[in-house]
Amino acid sequence: MRILIASGVRHARDYVPLLRSMPGIEVVGCADTADSPFAEDSAALAGATGIPLLDLDQGLARCDIALVCSEPTRHVDLAVRALEADRHVLVDKPAATDTRGAQRLWDAADRSRGLLSAVHRLHSPQIARARRIVDSGAIGLPLAVDAEWLAAGGLDGATVERPELVCDPALSGGGELMNFGWYPALAIRHLTGLEVEEVVAFSSAAPHAPLFDGPHGAHGVEDAAVLSLRLRNGVVATATVARTPAGVGPAPVSSTVRVLGSHGHVLADEDAPSVAVRAADGYSVSRPVGGPAGATALRRLFTEFCDDIRYARTPLVTAADIHAAVAVVEAALSSAREDGVPVAPAVRATGVA
Repeated sequence: MRILIASGVRHARDYVPLLRSMPGIEVVGCADTADSPFAEDSAALAGATGIPLLDLDQGLARCDIALVCSEPTRHVDLAVRALEADRHVLVDKPAATDTRGAQRLWDAADRSRGLLSAVHRLHSPQIARARRIVDSGAIGLPLAVDAEWLAAGGLDGATVERPELVCDPALSGGGELMNFGWYPALAIRHLTGLEVEEVVAFSSAAPHAPLFDGPHGAHGVEDAAVLSLRLRNGVVATATVARTPAGVGPAPVSSTVRVLGSHGHVLADEDAPSVAVRAADGYSVSRPVGGPAGATALRRLFTEFCDDIRYARTPLVTAADIHAAVAVVEAALSSAREDGVPVAPAVRATGVA
């Protein structure tokens, strides 16, 4: 499969070497729009990795898949343009920063001969195993879900190209709720198969921000948020997202999802299993067995999406899933701004082109 990096801004520096290590995948270049505010980033990525720097039309003409890696607020425009060129499209997270954008993606996917999906972590071995256990009936009926998505620091450039890509709403769409809320929203939907009917959220956004000190306060966005969700059939869920000052696990991002069932529960911890070493001088290190969960999930995502195209399968995350996850985050942001007022997530509007 020939993959084009459509704007080399967010996460592209991690995706390119991973993609190039995978058999059957060729990264054909990096392209951006003429009016991109981050054209220099795309040029720098191309220079650093040795892939061709193309204009967007050239790139779309040469690729099978457009992997959209711009700042989040430009995801939808680039993805729609690629879908309109009948290319298969993977969009970095969050695929859209509001439901209006998510609906544009859905409509464009309906018109396109290309498949649409987005970056997610549902292929991580831990979450995949949890899904199989839930499906087996081993824990009975799922009644409640608790999810945590915590990033350790990272605003120094170690895990974020530059802080404004997760702090400046003009680029990111919001703070850590926008940046990370996408993951637990998708995981809860994936593990329960249920739609969210109501969202209550509290966050550390202005005037409270930041909770842990950092650049979020300058932009008035949250570095931490807690969501309570009411799903269909009386099922409930909670989600905590935050960027914390110290690591809570061996990886830059740690996540756990626990499903409480009528006859038991299952816990998916992306940091486990791991091998931990603690020395007498205080040194300690923990290494996940099988490698970092994020890289493992991404490798499987890229592999599975290529197979979805080859075998005309439906991707694990569809346009409907994208819309549902974006709607939960959008509702949470609205609820948090109103100090916890319950908000119903938006549903897809019909009859809108």
